Amino acid sequence: MGEIHAARAGRPRDPRLDQAIVDATVALLDERGYAELTLTAVAERAGTTTPAIYRRWASKGELVQHAVFRTSGDDVVADTDDLGADLTTMVRWSVEKLCSPAALAAIAGILGEAHHERVARADEAMLANARVAERIDRAKAAGQVRADVDTSVLVALIAGPVLQLTLAGEADRIDDAWIRGLVSVVLDGCHANRTSPGGTPR
Repeated sequence: MGEIHAARAGRPRDPRLDQAIVDATVALLDERGYAELTLTAVAERAGTTTPAIYRRWASKGELVQHAVFRTSGDDVVADTDDLGADLTTMVRWSVEKLCSPAALAAIAGILGEAHHERVARADEAMLANARVAERIDRAKAAGQVRADVDTSVLVALIAGPVLQLTLAGEADRIDDAWIRGLVSVVLDGCHANRTSPGGTPR
């Protein structure tokens, strides 16, 4: 494995080949599921070789994590002056990454991996959560979110409801109106100028 990591570090990556491998991985997850997904099949679909894949990702789980649950991109953690718009963008990213057949196959497959593999995948997923938490903490510092709001709970509210509907087989309920409703609930519960049921500011 050390030789694989050395090769991955020493050779510039072709973004076109990276995308071809990702596309092949997602397509094969849709067609075969996680258990039947092999790196040989991915290489054949992408027009490359398994060593080329190993130069980029150390295992099938790592490749699937990257292909389905990306943690990079401006929409992963939007950061503008409009907290509501930013939350909407982040919820949409959660919908994109969680509601596809490939995502369901990936979730089922990763949960069935050995403990150390699951821990590695969870560590990678937490990177996105940490970035979202930092965004919320910046909103707190700017007075947009009440100081007493538990940041970890707010982070969970961004992707948690999407995941719940997906696992329940009800992802088709998620549309623009649903996303607006979720963001409205989040903001009503955390905005600094929220009023109490009696009508007085909190």
